[in-house]
Amino acid sequence: MRVRGAATADEAGVVRCYLQDLAHRDTAGLYAIADYIPKPHLTASDLQFATDARSGLATAYFSPSSVSVSYIGVTITYADGAAETTGLLNIQAMGGPSTWRMAIGN
Repeated sequence: MRVRGAATADEAGVVRCYLQDLAHRDTAGLYAIADYIPKPHLTASDLQFATDARSGLATAYFSPSSVSVSYIGVTITYADGAAETTGLLNIQAMGGPSTWRMAIGN
């Protein structure tokens, strides 16, 4: 994965895990990195980019929020040209540990 924008190793690592789990349609892995407030429920729409994730090297653009340091917008452009906009949430903002999670399954 190519990283664009300001991202820490932890933030980029979560997106790398997401891409790998998505490419393999590994729902257990996706649940492990999903933000859990509220508890995630993955559906077919959460797997819609699985084929795109297998198409080659993706580029992730990280955009810090102007409102909260606990949220980072992420736009993923896949090798085949498909694009997805999602985000990362620091669970610390919800009273949990300082851990970044993907905004999926909600």
